[in-house]
Amino acid sequence: MAEDCPDGDYLGAYSRFFSEFVAKVNPYDQLPVSVSSYNVTEAEIVGEIINVTLQYLNQTQCPASLQAHLVHQVIQEIKSMCKKQPEDCGFKSQEKTYTSLKLMQAITGKVNEICTRYLDNSRLALLPPPPSIPLPQIAAGGSKNCRRKMEDRYVVLHDLHSIFGIEDDSVANYYAVFDGHAGQDAAVYCASHLHQYLAESIYYPTDPERALRDAFLTTDRQFIEKSQTQKLCGGTTAVCTLILNKRLYVAWVGDSTAMLVKRDNVVQLVNPHRLHREDEVQRIRKMGGIVMQSMGTMRVNGVLGVSRAIGDVRYKPCVTGEPEIKSVPLDGTEDFLILATDGLTDYLEPAEILTVLYHEIQRNPSKYTVLCIRFDSRYIYVLLTIITYEDT
Repeated sequence: MAEDCPDGDYLGAYSRFFSEFVAKVNPYDQLPVSVSSYNVTEAEIVGEIINVTLQYLNQTQCPASLQAHLVHQVIQEIKSMCKKQPEDCGFKSQEKTYTSLKLMQAITGKVNEICTRYLDNSRLALLPPPPSIPLPQIAAGGSKNCRRKMEDRYVVLHDLHSIFGIEDDSVANYYAVFDGHAGQDAAVYCASHLHQYLAESIYYPTDPERALRDAFLTTDRQFIEKSQTQKLCGGTTAVCTLILNKRLYVAWVGDSTAMLVKRDNVVQLVNPHRLHREDEVQRIRKMGGIVMQSMGTMRVNGVLGVSRAIGDVRYKPCVTGEPEIKSVPLDGTEDFLILATDGLTDYLEPAEILTVLYHEIQRNPSKYTVLCIRFDSRYIYVLLTIITYEDT
């Protein structure tokens, strides 16, 4: 793969990663990655494993083509460990949940163990080669500006099917941005679990649009239930994209955005859920809510500036977690997919965003190499760029 092993020697690239990773391991570090503020149920454990594993692997620049295999392996071994030695994973029998700190330590310990195994060349040689279709290259970043805490989150999941062990010949890539408000709890929860509920949906992968809707509603319902027992708060917008079988699926709630750049033309994929939309205002009023002006803008019940979101328990059912979904074919003229919060799009026009991106590519061409992605007999040039900025 071009982005992982320029000389085609993927085993050499993997070997270098494992050597560097193991050399940097600090077995006495009790908090090598950030942990969730909530206890984890049995139903949520896969999402938590993925979140912790990727945080940990990416500290040492794990090759994108290797991530899915390692994450899947960690999922299998931690699930087995939870059955055989639940206390070692932080299981609390009285509450039937896992403490996030103890579970995180079990997961990172397992990652250390697995990576150490692959220092053995005989085991290394058994690793599967990278997918035949190169994975898109990602640039991601964020800034909290004057906020005390960063409430936004983004997710990059290459090869979703390999991570979840889904038997399907196609390669699926998932990218998402979550813009939290009134706290980071909802954004953190979505960043760990929305893709889990997508992959676990009975409609996936045969009906991606229905599966995305199912995943949003499940995530919203599960977060609301959790907030009633574990004092989680706040809400989040969400824009999630799935690239599968030469199609781009976009699902969103709230005012974060997705834009597809095609030969210098910007295609807006999202119609933001703000209160300038008359259909959203009418829907809220029919549900018994009030839309009124406050601080110079229209808000739900005079407080919330978006009409749809995950979480925001006290505004349900007026502020729904049901997404709008769009599917567009990929025809080979795509250059970028941009996902961004309103903290970026409120201050920069699409043309200005493009200027910034092209300037960065010119300034750092090696970092932003555009990949040639093959779908059957077609070639599609795509640079996936995910940008998230906290509001000023």
